[in-house]
Amino acid sequence: MTTAGARDPHALTSWHADWSGLRALVVGLGAAGFAAVDTLVELGADVLVVAEHATDDALRLVDVIGARAVVSALEPPPGAVAAFDAQLVVVSPGVAPDAPLLVAAREGGIPVWGDVELAWRVRDKVRAAEWLAVGGAGATLATDLLLHVLAANGVRVAVVGDDAPAVLDAVRDPGGFDALVVQLGERQLRHAADWPVSPLAGVVTAAGDAVPAVLGRLYANTRLACVYNKADLATQRMVEDAEVVEGARAVGFDAGTPGPSDLGVVDGIVVDRAFHDDRHRSALELTTRGELEAVGLGDGAGLTAVLAASALARAVGVPPGAIGAAIATFASRRE
Repeated sequence: MTTAGARDPHALTSWHADWSGLRALVVGLGAAGFAAVDTLVELGADVLVVAEHATDDALRLVDVIGARAVVSALEPPPGAVAAFDAQLVVVSPGVAPDAPLLVAAREGGIPVWGDVELAWRVRDKVRAAEWLAVGGAGATLATDLLLHVLAANGVRVAVVGDDAPAVLDAVRDPGGFDALVVQLGERQLRHAADWPVSPLAGVVTAAGDAVPAVLGRLYANTRLACVYNKADLATQRMVEDAEVVEGARAVGFDAGTPGPSDLGVVDGIVVDRAFHDDRHRSALELTTRGELEAVGLGDGAGLTAVLAASALARAVGVPPGAIGAAIATFASRRE
């Protein structure tokens, strides 16, 4: 793969920029890969997709929308890839970052983006939703709860990303969204050398077995609140190491009495002191441990999800009483 021409994909930061004729190579043809192909074709790019595996239906659809596909091993790169002389590579989450084709692209000065980076750049097709980033061990329950709380309060919201629909499908939804809950795992965070995503707020519920250097990218460029689990010091270190937008705050949570920038529990009452004008002297009630027991969220994992989801809901302006009312109607899907 040779160095591409002079056109710089980094300058393309809007759906309404001129993407026409950009030679874009998409690697992988799962759900995220196809969404990338479909998006780039709609933008007017010249698109070639290469995948080690692809269904007949996917290949037929690629042809119908006007892209080309090569089904082949990625090592060595197919001849069609070298001849294409890509100016941009968009890689599906399932492709390893050390795949020789991707290494060659980076060495040749060709930008390599994941589908999330592409989605961030074109998020303004309809209207640019606020992004709330969620990741870490146990994040699924926090995501479910956050979706429920936001929807119950009239926020048009979708969950996208890891183990969810492709984020590129959501940014192209003709109805648009007020907020996107973007699930980010190692697969979404490991590819880009330059991470342009700038969420309003984000949370790593727990580091688990993840590599903090990778998962910590979730906090990069956060504009308002980096929410972390005080009981998991690895998440605090991720926040401390993150390069954020000036003015963004660290917001901690755990089952103990909260500090002035935290969420926690006082005498069985779940409270917010982070998103409160008088946080140095008082706290806002969100719910109670008894109310959490009633909806199956009374254990440690349930409380973690409640605190993480509540912090992100508060970041987008949901009132504390409305959070408690929504939690009271939540039906946990845990077995």
